[in-house]
Amino acid sequence: MTALLMQQAGYDCIGVHMILQEEPSPDAEGARDIAQRLGMPYYEYDLSERFRDEVIEPFVEGYQAGETPNPCIACNRHLKFAALLKIADELDCQYLATGHYARIEFDESLSRFFPCKSVDESKDQSYVLYMLSQEQLSRVVLPLGNYHKSEIRQMAAEAGFPNANKSDSQDICFIPDGNYPEFIENYLGVPCAEGDMFDTEGRVVGRHRGLIHYTIGQRKGLGAHGRAVFVQSINAKDNSITIGDDVRVLRSDSFLVRDLNWIVPSGVAVGTDAMATATTAVVAGDTTAAAMPCMIKVGYKHTPKAGTVQMTNIDGIEYLKVTFDQPQRAITPGQAAVFYGRGEQSDTVLGGGTIHKVL
Repeated sequence: MTALLMQQAGYDCIGVHMILQEEPSPDAEGARDIAQRLGMPYYEYDLSERFRDEVIEPFVEGYQAGETPNPCIACNRHLKFAALLKIADELDCQYLATGHYARIEFDESLSRFFPCKSVDESKDQSYVLYMLSQEQLSRVVLPLGNYHKSEIRQMAAEAGFPNANKSDSQDICFIPDGNYPEFIENYLGVPCAEGDMFDTEGRVVGRHRGLIHYTIGQRKGLGAHGRAVFVQSINAKDNSITIGDDVRVLRSDSFLVRDLNWIVPSGVAVGTDAMATATTAVVAGDTTAAAMPCMIKVGYKHTPKAGTVQMTNIDGIEYLKVTFDQPQRAITPGQAAVFYGRGEQSDTVLGGGTIHKVL
């Protein structure tokens, strides 16, 4: 539908499929078929080595470090935009159009592009676009962002596309069965080391099967303890996890963020007058400035909640300290934290980064 909408808007289109794994993909056949139907040139590029190095390897390393990484963020950063825009240059194409459900808006007063939420917020993917640069945003077109998914399916059916009613993708593309631990152990070629399972009083209450089997807030797979318990924390240094039955422990109001990318320019207010106070400080890394209010999203399915952000320095390293107005459940290191404006700009992505540590 992205290709069809671009053609209808008067663009000359070229179809490109990324080969990300060695096994033949049914998606390649579908992409080739659509290109033929629309009379578009079609190319396949083998990016499997780059996919392994920049998506799969960090995913495996993140789980080994006790984090829960989001490989879709890495794929968008390194392949869907960086690699495909380079291919676009090779093909002498000005724009890259993708099927993300999001919008890109140009603010004339700021001379700046911003990712924004999709019209269909239930399918919104602006969360995974926080890392894009201005040069990238200026060349990306997202035709589906102005439609609801149901409208796109109906138009696809009317166009005679065979995948009009294809089910939504739910799992990570390289782990279609959703069994992350099995994939990681097969990838490493060895089982992950077992370790101690502690309760919140520091007592050993069992053994875990390897850190890759667990994530913050997990309830299943912890063994029988006579009551419902959850993973409270994961410690990669001593290869242990802590479990407990107090769900309040899982609710936190503050955490640190690393690997920041800011889209909002320095010194500009977005959404509310109060935001103007600290925007310059947040972007410049001034740890003495007041906190900046914004809406904060800490997972793809998480609803943005109100809070503030402020630069902080810990042991000589600068992080962004994020504080929710109300505690949130299971904030998970390795996931992305994405910041949106408030008020009229609540659909505008200001920036984001990787959750480093819950405070």
